[in-house]
Amino acid sequence: MGSTASEKASGVAAALWPDSVDVAWPALACCCLPDQYRIMPHVIPFHIPGFERHFTPYDFTLAPSPLDCADWFARFCNRVGEAIGRRYLPVCRMADGEYLLLFGQQAPSLRWQPWKRFLLLCRGAKLRVKARVKGFQSATTQGVSSGHMTWNEWRSHRATLSQAYQEILSEGILAMHLGVSAIPWQEHYFPALGRWLGGAREVVAPHNYVPFYFVYALLRGSSRRDILAGSNVVVVHSATAEKRTRIEASLAREGVRCVQWLRISRSRSFEDALDLAAIHGTPDLCLIGAGVGKAAVIRQLKPVGVPCLDAGFIFEVWAEPDKQWERPMMTPDPDFDIDKVRFLSEPARHLLRACQAHDAAAAKASLRRLQRVHAIRFA
Repeated sequence: MGSTASEKASGVAAALWPDSVDVAWPALACCCLPDQYRIMPHVIPFHIPGFERHFTPYDFTLAPSPLDCADWFARFCNRVGEAIGRRYLPVCRMADGEYLLLFGQQAPSLRWQPWKRFLLLCRGAKLRVKARVKGFQSATTQGVSSGHMTWNEWRSHRATLSQAYQEILSEGILAMHLGVSAIPWQEHYFPALGRWLGGAREVVAPHNYVPFYFVYALLRGSSRRDILAGSNVVVVHSATAEKRTRIEASLAREGVRCVQWLRISRSRSFEDALDLAAIHGTPDLCLIGAGVGKAAVIRQLKPVGVPCLDAGFIFEVWAEPDKQWERPMMTPDPDFDIDKVRFLSEPARHLLRACQAHDAAAAKASLRRLQRVHAIRFA
């Protein structure tokens, strides 16, 4: 979002809040985010150039310093681009699935209304009992597992995976989802994540932490050509047969010169052993889709000596382009169609549409409706 767009969005934000509230972006975020969730010193407006149509004035991210998101994203893209074919740079995303893996079920967000929070507490208790019987289970989307472990495997592998994720923080970049928006999502994991980061050897800074969606925007926005075109790519994924062919065709359309595969299991990447001897020639880049066990896969790729990007759900879009409407940051602004997206509730869709139109009255009404429908507490 450029300065003009930010000014327009700030105008909408100013109209939606009382005069007594500072309408600067960080102040707006602090109005609704409980103190114990502020595990970094700054709350900044979240936006990504080329994907401005995905955002509202109520989208923020926690940050280690008062950064401009556009500059932060540009530095991230440049760092990855400069490492292509030259040096190891692990880039790994972390969100609710990884947080659940490392920290287990956490108490629901304090931003929910008390009755809804009680229901979510009951649901969490039920899931904890279920986990003891069926183990850890997570899915990227329906029918696509991102990890399955028995209860004992979960207990025994969690420490090793935690160490692997912290190694990435030391040697590369963790793309952690520390977003704050109108609807609570994974923020209830923030206190546990804060304690985990406090035990890491590395201090979190803009060079080793970026927002989760930066990785999607890198590989789906205009910067993707700089990353993919002409590259010899190693794909680490479980795809076979027709799905693999469709992924290769999508990569070819992006200008990828050569694709090699290191196949892994569908749901047990935490115990997969990669055969690096199967890689021919000198690759420029590794793209990984390995679920929540990906840190254990990425650490094995260090000897290859090239960037290792955790592409995740993007593989599903490369295999089936219509799935781009199931996740944010899969469709750049020129092709974005708010009526096609499937990741928004109707109240959230109305809010986004009103904010895009810079209609303060409609945005305020949409916000209040969203608040009622989702049972959210606002300051």
